[in-house]
Amino acid sequence: MKISNVKISDLNIPLFDASPGQFWCILGQNRSGIDTFFSLLSSGHPTIPEAEICLPKDMGILSFAGQQEVFEQELKNDDSDYMDRLDPGTLARAFIHDPEKYTDMIRAFGMDHVLDQGYRQLSTGQTRKLLLLSRISSGSRWLLIQSPFDGLDKAGCGQLDLALDHCRGCGMGILAFVYDPGDIPASATHIAVIEHGHISLKGPRQDILPGLVEWQGQANFSADLADLKPEDVAVSQDGKSKETTHSRELVRLEDGHAGYSGEPVFSHLNLCIHTGGHTLVSGPNGCGKSTLLQVITGDHPACYRNRLWIFGTRRGTGESIWELKKGMGIVSTDFHRNYRVAGSVLDCVMSGIYDTIGLYQRPVPGDTKKAMAWLERISLADKAQAPFRSLSYADQRLALIARALIKLPDLLVLDEPTHGLDRANRNAVLDFLGQVAAEQLSTILYVSHREDEFRAFFVSHIRMGN
Repeated sequence: MKISNVKISDLNIPLFDASPGQFWCILGQNRSGIDTFFSLLSSGHPTIPEAEICLPKDMGILSFAGQQEVFEQELKNDDSDYMDRLDPGTLARAFIHDPEKYTDMIRAFGMDHVLDQGYRQLSTGQTRKLLLLSRISSGSRWLLIQSPFDGLDKAGCGQLDLALDHCRGCGMGILAFVYDPGDIPASATHIAVIEHGHISLKGPRQDILPGLVEWQGQANFSADLADLKPEDVAVSQDGKSKETTHSRELVRLEDGHAGYSGEPVFSHLNLCIHTGGHTLVSGPNGCGKSTLLQVITGDHPACYRNRLWIFGTRRGTGESIWELKKGMGIVSTDFHRNYRVAGSVLDCVMSGIYDTIGLYQRPVPGDTKKAMAWLERISLADKAQAPFRSLSYADQRLALIARALIKLPDLLVLDEPTHGLDRANRNAVLDFLGQVAAEQLSTILYVSHREDEFRAFFVSHIRMGN
């Protein structure tokens, strides 16, 4: 693999080359040019004037965009409407070419016990590992991976690291793109750093890694709450200013349970969240963390089979889920995947006021101003009229976080919200949430695998999967 004399948009690369058997980790901040570099390598053989681009023909690509394509294909094939249960989706083993041949690799990925489960039954981390297995088993001799550890628990990260090292040892070339020095794979042999559209550092791991200990950079998300006045940037459903409410019960789940196709994902779970009871949920991939949040938000049918109260209302008693969702702000990988409508970035943020995916009514006076205030906060004001789907994955995530926060809801439901964000932006989002908690502007229910996201403002910690 070799590219040279590349000069496009926010990327200028005089020379980059990699050889089979090398494992390159490409590190860069959001908006540094790293996503443009990934797009260049994943687009096949682009034509750029005066550039020399020699890419492998057998590249196995795992990207956020590729995962979205698989998700949308699964939606097209969803037969839940014709069944008496949720369609679990395509069986996991169908994604792997000749599973018997790759038994050891499947076991190394920790996926041997889920091969007969449907795609939609898998956690985010499991689907990432499955799609990577699909690329490896297709005979690819090169792997191009975007943010390989996003969505994986600690054990899953270790499994993936060992599996990638095995691939490299078999002569495969690997390029992994990451946004945080802490996510540099232990088995990477080389590192290149993208800054301001240029490769500022590149070379063997042992030469580059020592200089990255304090590498963090500038966040695109403003964590400072000092200039945030709820009456300026946040609204309730009726357009009035958000007011601090007295302590009350927001969520109560008694002996909770949920599953797919008769197979339990979690059971005997008790949960009670009051105003100010900021709650962290952690646990291994596949233990039901996201399913729990889907039950609470009404996006899983088990919400009607449980003894569940949301904002004091018992689910299944004729209440409107849309009325309940007025008090929620939601960010999750599942929600992100489902945000597939046409519309601008500004529309996306404003849609949070109306609890819709997309904007379908004329905003009331002041909504545009409030949404623009949030776009300023995430440094996307200049992209307000751009299509939401034209943004990078990380910028889409920041826009969805702004969408969830625009009404400073009673309950913020955040499932791995920092996927795709670099360290500076992730820390800025978490610092901001810490201030939201301190100011009692919302109560936070937060799912995360990352121990560096376990902040002091969480007053409860639920560890699932035990």
